[in-house]
Amino acid sequence: MLELFFDLVFVFTVTQLTIVVSHTHDAKGFLEAATILFVVWWMYDGYCWLSNNVVPTSTSTRLPMLFAMGAFLLLAIALPEAYGKDRWLFAFAYLGIVLMHAASFMRSSLGGSARAVLVIAPVNLGATGLLFVAAALPDNHRWIAWVGAVTVFAGSMLTQQESRFSIRRVHFAERHRLLLIIALGESVIAIGVSAAGHVSEIRYTVAVLLAMVLIALFWWVHFADEERATNALLRIEGTDPTRLVHVALLAFSMSYLVLVAGLIPVAAGLHEVVHEPGHHLTWLAASLLGVGTAIYLVGNSLHLFLLDLTSGWPLKVAAFVAIGTIPIGHGVSGDVQVVALCIVLAVALTLSERGVRHPMQEVA
Repeated sequence: MLELFFDLVFVFTVTQLTIVVSHTHDAKGFLEAATILFVVWWMYDGYCWLSNNVVPTSTSTRLPMLFAMGAFLLLAIALPEAYGKDRWLFAFAYLGIVLMHAASFMRSSLGGSARAVLVIAPVNLGATGLLFVAAALPDNHRWIAWVGAVTVFAGSMLTQQESRFSIRRVHFAERHRLLLIIALGESVIAIGVSAAGHVSEIRYTVAVLLAMVLIALFWWVHFADEERATNALLRIEGTDPTRLVHVALLAFSMSYLVLVAGLIPVAAGLHEVVHEPGHHLTWLAASLLGVGTAIYLVGNSLHLFLLDLTSGWPLKVAAFVAIGTIPIGHGVSGDVQVVALCIVLAVALTLSERGVRHPMQEVA
């Protein structure tokens, strides 16, 4: 239950990121948002790996998690100004998160994880140091250190520093799915907030229902295959156990980052749709909806491909078509673009037969 309590902070974090994206109007702003998302996700996901190894069932394991939860809350509060006036608070909160993560992981008795964290901790601390460098740099140069922090993490993946860790497969998959549910929940929050005080008006009611159909399809696209995905991890472990941790990192930790990266702009776009139903969207708002949906579909396709389940070609084609709905949102209305996206997702689901396959067919 503590893990679910811990995830509550992630709700606020996604909300803050959605606000950042909603107020971004240029490439530099989106670059900043992307680097913030990557850096924050890395350590949130790091705590998924931690709770997978060290179950928080005693006072000595719960207190560090609660401390980290407080640090994450401070980080989330500072997030909109992570490049600006709250950059030092963000950096110090991140440092506390990293230190607590390393100290807690040392208690793991699962495989060689306690030793493996000694390899990852310097990576995390190195990236944290770059956040302090960014805080000290002039405004126009801070992005360089942020990109450097992302590069440090990416380099860790390329050199497969995670290969020495051990994981509990079913719990690992479930923890990541819960984070995705939270990200989907942010879209629901965006819909509700946008329609507050107007839901008795028919045009707002229609816009809310259309937006919820879209979010339901987003859920269906991913969770129709959840049991097959878990079974795929079991199969990989059975045939090539040395691949398991690396596949888990790519197919869950990184693929879910792509999924969340898609949901955040979608939430920002839906806010605009429901806030002014029936109106033409700006090119930016329409692009947030179309591109965000495309990113989400690509993330799902990547997730399935990395688990050796399917190439996910209907999702890839649907991603291109989703981008093609952008002129509809700008030239007709946001509501019509949402309808078009719903059709795109429904057709992709039908073509891939994701909603009708029995998960036990994948167990061999």
